[in-house]
Amino acid sequence: MTTLPSDLDVARQLVSVRAAVIEATHHVRSPKRSTRYRTTRNLIIAAAAIAALTGGAIVAFQYAASDTDQVAACYSGPDLDSTLVLVAGEHGSTENDWDELCGVIWRNDLFDEANNNDPDPNDGTSPVPNLVACTRPDGIVAVFPSDDEEGFCEALGLADWGSD
Repeated sequence: MTTLPSDLDVARQLVSVRAAVIEATHHVRSPKRSTRYRTTRNLIIAAAAIAALTGGAIVAFQYAASDTDQVAACYSGPDLDSTLVLVAGEHGSTENDWDELCGVIWRNDLFDEANNNDPDPNDGTSPVPNLVACTRPDGIVAVFPSDDEEGFCEALGLADWGSD
């Protein structure tokens, strides 16, 4: 016949198990508080991420918009399909500044990559045509050679430079 342990023997054997269970219950949150805590935490994280992304997009847009008035595209011909060279000017450059910068490109014939080895950009001897400044849809100044200034930009589907 099999004898069963007494209640006292069982209690002695389970003392360490009971202590571990009691210790574990002190660290467990109630399901209701845990769910509310996680939901609140996730909403705060999502709101912070949305705010950071929105702020980043605003800064990127302002940076991109501020750079467009510092860059000009000097075109080798009177159309948008001609070779172009990008030049950088200073913030608030005028049409004369763009004519001068693109004039350096024309004077040194820098539209061809093989001619990019002139040590002094002002030593070139190539003729500089009459240059017309327009504004591309992306806000960059586009400088073209053309004798016909009146209506030139409009014919290309561009705005006159400096007009809003």
